[in-house]
Amino acid sequence: MGRYPLLVGVDVGTTNVRSFVFNERGEVLGQAFQGVRIYSPKPGWSEEEPEDLWRATLETMRDAVKASKISAEDVAMISFSAQMHGMSMIDREGATLMRLITWADIRPGPQCEKIGETLDPYELYSRTGCPPLFIYPPVKVLWVRENEPKKFERCYKVLSAKDYVMYRMLGEPYLDPSTASGSQFLNIHKLRWDEKVLEMTNIDEDKLPMLRDGTEVVGELPEDTAKFTGLKKGIPIILASSDAALSNMGLGAVEKGIAGLNIGSSGAIRVLSDKPLIDKNRSMRFFCYYAGQRWWFPGGAINNAGIVLRWFRDALGQPEVEEAKKRGVDPYEVIAEKAANVEVGAGGLLMVPFFAGERFPVRDSKARGIIFGLALTHGKAHIIRAIMESVVYTLKWIVDAMEEQGITINEVRAGGGGARSPVWRQIQADVLGKPVVHTKVEEASALGAAMVAAISLRIYKDLNDASRCMVKVMERHEPNPEFHRKYLAMFKMYKELYEVSGRFYEELLRVQEM
Repeated sequence: MGRYPLLVGVDVGTTNVRSFVFNERGEVLGQAFQGVRIYSPKPGWSEEEPEDLWRATLETMRDAVKASKISAEDVAMISFSAQMHGMSMIDREGATLMRLITWADIRPGPQCEKIGETLDPYELYSRTGCPPLFIYPPVKVLWVRENEPKKFERCYKVLSAKDYVMYRMLGEPYLDPSTASGSQFLNIHKLRWDEKVLEMTNIDEDKLPMLRDGTEVVGELPEDTAKFTGLKKGIPIILASSDAALSNMGLGAVEKGIAGLNIGSSGAIRVLSDKPLIDKNRSMRFFCYYAGQRWWFPGGAINNAGIVLRWFRDALGQPEVEEAKKRGVDPYEVIAEKAANVEVGAGGLLMVPFFAGERFPVRDSKARGIIFGLALTHGKAHIIRAIMESVVYTLKWIVDAMEEQGITINEVRAGGGGARSPVWRQIQADVLGKPVVHTKVEEASALGAAMVAAISLRIYKDLNDASRCMVKVMERHEPNPEFHRKYLAMFKMYKELYEVSGRFYEELLRVQEM
């Protein structure tokens, strides 16, 4: 088997950094993972050390190359995927002034609520594709300015994860427009920093990273990094795109009508478009980011997906964890098996899964989870099934909002850890009423980064060409029409249950604060 040219894809995620060695057919030759510690010094805070991300990048690159047993001479390009929405600051000497504030950190909530005082929220959304939400960096900058003024004064650059890694590797904080489009600083139409957002946050453009196209070579692997990783000095480096955009690419969701659905701790559904698409409804029920190569991707990300199943595992799932140990399998495999034995609709058990508030299709940091319809006939398996179904209900709500605006979705490609479960994939097909396709490489963002590298090297001419050659379909789930009708009725109740519970969320918080 001819092994050259090989491509290294690095995904700098929020909780993990992953590195892969791929050949031009999208086959994994070596891989490595490393967890990254999340710090929560105060309730609602979620931070990580930028240096931890940098260290994990180097170490996973080294370990993936070692595992692949390749010749360093065969690696033609290194390509980067990275998390969106994080924010840190460095001073003129390159020292970090603060940990990176992740998307899950809710401390800028008060600043977010005040956005309307300086800029109409819908205008902000229309310009940037990002609704007013605490996850985005501008309100984090405002939080720092108000609460850590000395750090704000010393700030030389406002950076996210990828541009910090580039700064450490190449000496310049480069960032691609795709990852930048998740910052709310980028004008989604002009693909440059938005002057009104800069004015709102009172920072100059030169404090933001240097924008470079994702397929452009921004530098070559330095000698010290090459020695550490076992790679060859001078390998070209590209920025590729955001983890979200690259997930769609790595799933093969690169044609009109094909959506990429991801269920990890959080979840998302996205579809590529040849133009920016903004929700005409002022509720702003979906975002629109830039994917690269003159593609945009409207979609929605949800806080509550696999994290709710993790709650079940930790709070109620000890027997399943013990069973998994005995069988030598993942606890989630055992948990999902229980759901397979429960009828569609979880035996009349309905859940609103907003354990961690929600950001799409509703922006409600006060929302909490609801289990409705409990009866003496219900057991743990019904709760598991209700969790899995409710996560897909939230994603369907986003799909419906996008289809209202003329976006067509005929097929869904499933990714993330949730895609391992055939039960959850079939629930997706039956709730959404659309075929769901499972692909071979689970870490779709890293594969997407390799695909962009292959296009940059002119191995393939475009995303469709790369997808045909590098993405392998494993299984297809067709929707069951009878089950879909039942799920539509459950979905209607799910939305109504959330809507009538709103005043109780406020009251519950008020009582807790007494």
